[in-house]
Amino acid sequence: MRALEELTERLLDVVRSTMGAGDAPDPTSLSFLLLRYHATDEPALGETLGAALAAALARYPDLHSTPDRVASLTLFADATALSDDERLRDAAIDLANALMRDATDRSSPADTASIVDACLRTGDASLIPDAVDLLESVVSAHYEPGEGMAGGTLADQVRSAGALLTAFDATGRLPYAMLAEELMRTAQRQRLDDAPFADACDAARVLCRLAKLHQDDAYRASAVLAVDADYRADAERILSFLSSTHTMHGADAARYGLALAEYSNLK
Repeated sequence: MRALEELTERLLDVVRSTMGAGDAPDPTSLSFLLLRYHATDEPALGETLGAALAAALARYPDLHSTPDRVASLTLFADATALSDDERLRDAAIDLANALMRDATDRSSPADTASIVDACLRTGDASLIPDAVDLLESVVSAHYEPGEGMAGGTLADQVRSAGALLTAFDATGRLPYAMLAEELMRTAQRQRLDDAPFADACDAARVLCRLAKLHQDDAYRASAVLAVDADYRADAERILSFLSSTHTMHGADAARYGLALAEYSNLK
């Protein structure tokens, strides 16, 4: 897909420029480039990623905000699937434990779900029970049948749905995936066209994940499905709208690229 190639070239230039200036690259951009390296195995891309990951490993102990630490944890967790560098795994576990310790009842459902999602992506068996417990506690506190995460923002619905899908991947518990579908149907009533850019990209990614589940015969045989669901078409509409209305740079381009990559993998 030419759009993915163009985004890869653009973000690769940004990362190289950032590193040339002595700054640390944006972890979301690195996550996108990591995904593209996995798909293309381009040597030049791998070389740049190696240097950028080393810079990210040196920087992560100084991160303090939850979004920054979640983005770095997601990057390290994804990188461990392609590298046997123990520093990446150790950094992922370190960040995951810190984020789990810092999660409080005052955190928004979106923030808590982001933490859970990133922790589960590490694939570390020691983290899964506590991460799942944290997800169930936030869902129990905020979920109302027919209303999703009651009173929540679009981000609360979408990121909770994403975390539930990751929990389904980790545990195989069907109710997690079915609840994710319900939350996304609630999210779609909140006018995604007016959503913040990052939230719309996240929504497109979750819809693509649901579309992929609906392509799985075993899931279709086990789950209770919405009769009129067409998550692939829903994701396509969001991506088309975003590409026609936004000029994307930096992290926004990476977020869009991650969603577009999810879409391109659908049958």
